[in-house]
Amino acid sequence: MKAFTLGVNFVYLFFRLLPVKKKVTVISRQSNLPTLDLEMLAERLEQEHVQTVVLAKKLEKSLSGAVSYFMHMFVQMYHIATSEVVVLDSYCILACVLKHRKSLKIIQMWHALSAVKKFGYDTIGKQDGSDMDTARIMRMHRNYDYVLCSSKATASYFCSGFNVDRSKIKYLGLPRIDYILKDKPDIRERITERYPCLSPEGGRRNILYVPTFRKGKTVDVESLSGAIDFDRYNLIVKLHPLDKIDSSWVPKDHIVVDSEFNSYDLLEIADVIISDYSSYVVEASLKNIPLYLYVYDIERYMETTGLNMSFVDEKIGRYAFQNPNTLINAIEEEYDFDILKEFRDKYVDVDTEDCTGQLAQFIRSLPAA
Repeated sequence: MKAFTLGVNFVYLFFRLLPVKKKVTVISRQSNLPTLDLEMLAERLEQEHVQTVVLAKKLEKSLSGAVSYFMHMFVQMYHIATSEVVVLDSYCILACVLKHRKSLKIIQMWHALSAVKKFGYDTIGKQDGSDMDTARIMRMHRNYDYVLCSSKATASYFCSGFNVDRSKIKYLGLPRIDYILKDKPDIRERITERYPCLSPEGGRRNILYVPTFRKGKTVDVESLSGAIDFDRYNLIVKLHPLDKIDSSWVPKDHIVVDSEFNSYDLLEIADVIISDYSSYVVEASLKNIPLYLYVYDIERYMETTGLNMSFVDEKIGRYAFQNPNTLINAIEEEYDFDILKEFRDKYVDVDTEDCTGQLAQFIRSLPAA
């Protein structure tokens, strides 16, 4: 790894000889397509006549995937070297290991509004985390000038996970907030056309289940579905892109395992939301829909990854359950929306009016090279 970092820095010296352009480069390795945040930000910047390049490339765990990503790194080097600002939504190897011009500004916007579970430096030494030597050599989460954050409560998690000083925290919401808060009747129509059973005319309430990624473990959907009365409810399962379930047991009626719509679109037809250790719980709280936490494996998750939020101390913990039957019974009871509001206000305390525009304006305000 040391040889790799020395090698790419040597090559980067030649890219740094190129002239800097009035350009913003946005980089993600979350997927091979621009994420919602990146797409929205790039569109706004282009509308404001800022040249913007979006580089979306996932690092696949295969030899061909590694070779493909290595070749993509040369594209990244060129655009990083010739940009005034670089925006990331995840760990980017080159943004962290390369020695950049002092004038280059690197913004980490991250791919979640908060951090329910631990990440980065807080997971070093844990089963699902990195080891300290790798983090040090690969300069994990180094070189950031700013880290975007949606609340003061989350700031402490980000400072710890990224190992950055609080002075680098910039309190701004992500573009996805605009998307979540927008009323989308066309999306509702598309979803119910694709899945007619989810239509209000069916007379059943829609339970949306969005579990977090469980590395090396299959999500236990079967136990949850076994507790649901399908005469009264539909169950929509939206898995993490890296997760799979054995769907051979899934009945054809009233259970939808969706792979066509994003998890924010599915909020448009949800009457009840169930999640767990995902920051989706913070994002979903913006829609003011009854939110429940199905934490059937919380003890194991604490050992392998760890949690920032304590469901014992949070009032939302009233709606955290390990037993699926107890959870479904709780759905039948009156929901305390004051608890949901307190949770939402704690983890999203920034101005939510035109978050995309606010971020674009912040980027434009940064001093040019």
